[in-house]
Amino acid sequence: MKIALAQMNVVAGKCEQNFQSMERCIAQAKDDGVDIIVFPEMCISGYLLQDKLLDEAFCAYVHSFNERILALSDTIGIIYGNLYHGALEGIEKGRDGRILRCNCAFFAHNQRWVKKENGIMDGMHIKHLNPDYRIFDDSRFYLSGMEVSNYLYKKMDALISPFLFTTKDKTYRIGLEVCEDIWSYDYSVDPTKILANQDVDFIVNVSASPYTRNKEISRNKQLLKHASELGDKMPMVIYVNAVGMQNNGKNVIVFDGDSTVFDTRGKPIFACNDGFKEEYAVYDFHSIRLDSFCENKILEALTVALYEFDKQMFPFQPKWIIGLSGGIDSCINAGLLVKALGANRVVGYNLATKYNSDLTKNNAKQVADTLGIELRNGSIEEVVGATEKTAQMYGYEKPYPSLVVENIQARVRGHMLSTFAALEGGVIVNNANKVEIAVGYCTLYGDSIGAISPIGDLTKVEVFELAKQINAYFGKEVISKTLIPEIKDGMLDWKMPPSAELKDAQIDPMKWYYHDELIHRFFDYPTMNVEAYLENYLDGSIYDEEIGKWIRYYHLDDGKAFIEDLEWFLKQIANSVFKRIQMPPIVSLSRGAFGNDYREAQLGVIQSKRYQELKEKILLR
Repeated sequence: MKIALAQMNVVAGKCEQNFQSMERCIAQAKDDGVDIIVFPEMCISGYLLQDKLLDEAFCAYVHSFNERILALSDTIGIIYGNLYHGALEGIEKGRDGRILRCNCAFFAHNQRWVKKENGIMDGMHIKHLNPDYRIFDDSRFYLSGMEVSNYLYKKMDALISPFLFTTKDKTYRIGLEVCEDIWSYDYSVDPTKILANQDVDFIVNVSASPYTRNKEISRNKQLLKHASELGDKMPMVIYVNAVGMQNNGKNVIVFDGDSTVFDTRGKPIFACNDGFKEEYAVYDFHSIRLDSFCENKILEALTVALYEFDKQMFPFQPKWIIGLSGGIDSCINAGLLVKALGANRVVGYNLATKYNSDLTKNNAKQVADTLGIELRNGSIEEVVGATEKTAQMYGYEKPYPSLVVENIQARVRGHMLSTFAALEGGVIVNNANKVEIAVGYCTLYGDSIGAISPIGDLTKVEVFELAKQINAYFGKEVISKTLIPEIKDGMLDWKMPPSAELKDAQIDPMKWYYHDELIHRFFDYPTMNVEAYLENYLDGSIYDEEIGKWIRYYHLDDGKAFIEDLEWFLKQIANSVFKRIQMPPIVSLSRGAFGNDYREAQLGVIQSKRYQELKEKILLR
């Protein structure tokens, strides 16, 4: 048997475009004598559609493609993910009172829906495990297979049954799953185990699995765990994922592909590229191919995010406007934009004040010259002065508090960039990193503006690493090495410590590397609560981890200093929610990006009784 893995770029909302991509792959597969071609989850409409899925006319339109795909299945089996919209075995409405919607894998062959062994709902498998964490909201939109099964048959697994597919006078028993169905260990039903116990020949899992850092490691562990538990019952698994970019309004999500065939030991034996690129590959049950791994996945993820976001949102190809201060964050984004879109699409603006050093201005020039982008230099001192004079007209006499003066500069920069973007017919890129966003080290309507925040889910430490990758990609020192610290003999060696340069001798207040680690602990799913962190500090186990050396480095092994810093950090985070919810859409790379990935309410600082008890113990040590 020959199975084609169609790792396609699924563009959300562009149903006809996606269908045409499928048509081309199906035609190729027929020419190649393929028996079955497999496409990703929700490959007609896209996966991230938000409340567009509550639009019944749109859902009916998406559902209508099922008949068109069925018509293409002459001489070939087609497995693909799409929406089912309509009555089903007597169920007419979902829990929201609208026409029933289910996220399904469909199986067509010879212009008929492939029969299931149990004869229930031939041609379709309803996604049984609806994820409702992080960016996922499946239960808001779909009735799960568990719910449908329980409603109709009083059993949550009655619908899970092998599909009987006959080709070349042989019948195969094939199990279908949709994405989360294979991530079953936190659920009450395990579709993989149920199918394995029904002696399927293999399982096909259609996915729209977003890329997050080290996602492939987690998925491979999941398959190994299934194999360990199922033993000789473990079937081969063919996993087909999407590529490209989709968004949920507040986050830009990328899909890396990495479609893989896993053997009966749960080990990968055949894989498409994991570099966010479309691919059509044929597996013939003898092939072994594991040679297409992407080395710098964060760099490639951001490149794809910017390229696809620009292509989908701004097909008129505007200029991208960047405030190029000469700091590492803006230099990184300049490199990313050039890599994704080309130098002719990027215009940098250095908006200096008296506080900006020659070193940072020279860094901005170096980046622009090396990348070949236009850089426009100037001073905003007059506009800052005019703002202060206007404030005086309204009765606000100088001198102003330092923070007010700093924020005036940041807002003037935002105002001027917006003006330049309007004059250019362009769009602005946001330069904030995750640590700055977390602690509110950005100014609303100033450096928090933009159409997209490429590095808003990267800590400063991750930004340093990305700078090295960008320099390696371009083969030259695009980003000055003076911006990247070195660790020598356990000490941070800064040639140029990070600074907003909004006042004399200003240094950013963050404890780099340590606060970066806290961001991961408190925001990456599954998050660590503050109480657990204090317990680890108290029992000393924290020093067995990477963060322990930074606690000592910043002398936070002193209990009083530790609590003071932690409470400053938590207060900054709590008081900055209003800024974060007004940020541009952030490219998600972790398991807890601000936006609709890590969702926040404005609550202020919350300290539990347990927190107070642990704090007291630390202070009394």
